[in-house]
Amino acid sequence: MNISHVQFLTVPVADHAKARDFYVGTLGFELLLDHRGPHGQFVMVAPKGAQTGLVLVDYQVGGLDLVGPLHIQLHTGDVDADVAELRDAGVEVEDPQKMPWGRATSIKDLDGNAISLLEPSEFGNRPR
Repeated sequence: MNISHVQFLTVPVADHAKARDFYVGTLGFELLLDHRGPHGQFVMVAPKGAQTGLVLVDYQVGGLDLVGPLHIQLHTGDVDADVAELRDAGVEVEDPQKMPWGRATSIKDLDGNAISLLEPSEFGNRPR
């Protein structure tokens, strides 16, 4: 096998523009692509420098009935700073909880997809 990484994950959304603005404006992701494709609008976002992107798609794409909600876990170096920034942006977020693998909290995007933020502990940050 010659697989090196996950290219993208598909995230069902109801409104491309609102979802794009949430991921880019609120979470600080980069907008990688936003153009019309053969199955509708193709919007890809990703954390800065990430190899894997999120493609924000309508619930019906290419004959597939994509359903949500999904769960996405993101790595962070400072969960407390991220919680403060999210709250400043008006996002409802709980205080981080301590787990054996790190400190984590979660939010929901505009379509109810769960997004966890994990600041890994030494146990949760093992090299691959």
